Order: sequence, then C-alpha cells, then structure tokens
Amino acid sequence: MNQYTRPWRRISLGLLLMLYTSFSFVHAAEPVRTLNAAFLNFPPMAYLDDNGEPAGSVIELTNRVAAESGLGINWVSYPIRRIYHGLTTGKIDFWPGSQAIPALQDATLETPSIGIDITLCAFSLEATPSIESVQDLARKDLVLIRGYTYRAQLDDIFEKNKRRPIVAPDHVAAMQLLQKGRADYLISYADPIKKALLHYPQADSKCDVLDTWPLVYVVSRNIPDADGIAAALTEGYRKVSAARTKPAPFAQAR
Repeated sequence: MNQYTRPWRRISLGLLLMLYTSFSFVHAAEPVRTLNAAFLNFPPMAYLDDNGEPAGSVIELTNRVAAESGLGINWVSYPIRRIYHGLTTGKIDFWPGSQAIPALQDATLETPSIGIDITLCAFSLEATPSIESVQDLARKDLVLIRGYTYRAQLDDIFEKNKRRPIVAPDHVAAMQLLQKGRADYLISYADPIKKALLHYPQADSKCDVLDTWPLVYVVSRNIPDADGIAAALTEGYRKVSAARTKPAPFAQAR
C-alpha cells in the first residue's frame, strides 16, 4: 500500500508548492496600497486629456514612481484650496506640488525634489518695460489666473497694490487683456504660459522670472504610515531617476 501512496504524496506536495509559489508571485505583483493623489490643472504638467484621463509630465512621472514603490494611485483633480484641505484632513494622501507651503507645514511631510522646477514670472508684451524687482508689481496693472495661488511674498504685494488685479479664467483671456491695454503684466507660471502661446502666439512677448522652486511629493501626516509612504515615494523616484539617466550599453562596431 505504501509503495503506491508515496508517489502521490510527493506529487501532491509538489502541486501545493507550485500553487503557493504562483499565489505568492501574483500577490507580490499587486499594489500594496492605493493612494488618493490630487493634482491641480496645470498643463502641460498635469491636466485631464480629451478622454477625461489624468495626463501630463508630472502625472506620467508619478505613475512610474508609484509602480516602482509597489503602490497604486487614484488620481483626483481638485482646486488648490481643496487640495490643501484634503492634505490637512488626510482625505488626500499626497500631492505632487510646491515645496515649503506655510499653510501645509504642520500637516504634511515632503520628499526631496522630484527633478522638476516651477518658475513664476511676469509675462508682458513687447512695449512693456521689464520687471527689475518684485516690488515693482505693487504699482502695475496686473492680471492673475483663476484658481492659481502665488507665493506669500506676492500675496502681500497684491494687497498693497491700489489697482486691484484682474482675475482671468485662463491664459488666453489674460493675454487678450494685455493686448487691450487693460493690464501690464500677467502673473503666472512658465509652463502653462508656454502651452497657451502654442495656441495664441504673441510676437516679442517676454517672461520676467520672479521666483523658481522645486516640485516635491507633499504627503499628508494624517494618513496611516505617512513616513513610510514618503520614504517609498522617495525611493521610487530614485529608481526611476536612475533608470532614466542610465547610459545606453556600449555597442562595439563590427
């Protein structure tokens, strides 16, 4: 009896080992955790494409970082104030956004830079003098973009400006206000301005740089294992960055 049952016992054990290995492989391939990640409409870095799907350079980079970190992402597009509120309450896990925002300082953690800089500038047409100091803006007619926020130093200047800034719905509308002479400068960010100029070219326009700072992953402190998530995103970015800059193998000529 034993001589017949032993081979079957070995086969059964072998099948169990194979099933366990297969299950372990599938389990390891699944995301450990899905995070709610917010983004601000900020083309070409982050926006909804024609199919209503998140797109842009920051979205694509972050998807690769999450994959390297074993994480899943549920993207949500929110206005900036709702992003701040969600990070503060923990309803949003993280945001690819600006570094060192005072309103988020106590409620969030930050990763190191993700290799992308944000440039804030004063956009103007050919005949308008260049801005020599940020303080010059306190005496100029300005147009801002609805839904955008600006550094604290500029908020103070806007308040001191006796000519209340105009708020335009988008960059093309803002540029039209400049053309009509209703404003001297559009205060916005370099990348959205460049994208708008592709559809609405302005000859001999210029963009005087006001400030530059890095993008980071801003992680809510009010989520489980916030430190671990920040560390995972940091390591994921390190791997993606290393793969992206890795030189191609040398191919010897025959």
